[in-house]
Amino acid sequence: MKTYLECIPCIISQGIKTAKRLNISEEIQEEMVKKTLDYLKDKNYGKTPPEIAKPVYKIINKYVGTNDPFKELKDFYNDEMMKIENDLKIIIEKNNDLKTAIKLAITGNIIDFGAKHSFDKKVVLDKIDEIEHNKLMIDNSDELYNKLKESKTLLYLGDNCGEIVFDKVFIEYLQNNFPHLNITFGVRGKPIINDVTEVDAKKVGLDKIVNIISNGDSAPGTVIEDTSDEFKKKFYESDLIIAKGQGNYEKNSRRLHRKIRIKNKKEKD
Repeated sequence: MKTYLECIPCIISQGIKTAKRLNISEEIQEEMVKKTLDYLKDKNYGKTPPEIAKPVYKIINKYVGTNDPFKELKDFYNDEMMKIENDLKIIIEKNNDLKTAIKLAITGNIIDFGAKHSFDKKVVLDKIDEIEHNKLMIDNSDELYNKLKESKTLLYLGDNCGEIVFDKVFIEYLQNNFPHLNITFGVRGKPIINDVTEVDAKKVGLDKIVNIISNGDSAPGTVIEDTSDEFKKKFYESDLIIAKGQGNYEKNSRRLHRKIRIKNKKEKD
């Protein structure tokens, strides 16, 4: 997927919102935006959004004075979603079917501070209440079920903090219903927006149920050529890959079974 012109205002806006949240002065914000525009004007927009955005977030981090400007928000939503982990398990146990488990995992994808939409905890709780009544826009659950039965190894690419609690519950469902599967959970190599790192995955206890592998990169997605040799090997040797979020999908669409919430028109197109 290429970077559309509509993606550019989102990228710039993300930096401004981050700087304002951290009480960075208007003068520094202006310098940051100018530096970002200077970088963006010469880029090849045929590249994917994660490839274009990765250097932008390095610029943002420099001007806001931290390599992890979303740390407090990540910790907050991990903590808050862990409080309802048992409620999520009850939903799956009550229905005990793959489609409900998929819808639950997708619901967690709303916790995304890189997308251009408003967000708060109540939105998540409201969406959880709607799970049993909502339908999948594209329903490939039967295809996924067959692949899960046939596969021996699964690489599950995580996306956002908070969301990973939903992933944990979904993975436990997979382990209970497809016990032959050897599951590995993939995370970002360095902090980027509110994307999950190894530290975050361990915080919610994912390391207690699956192996965790870092991709070794700081892009807001999976840019496979920039990942570590260990991750590349796992990526290409896995029988099945489940990818959460648009960033994991944009560069690797042919190999992935993706699970996302549509957050902008270009994703629909």
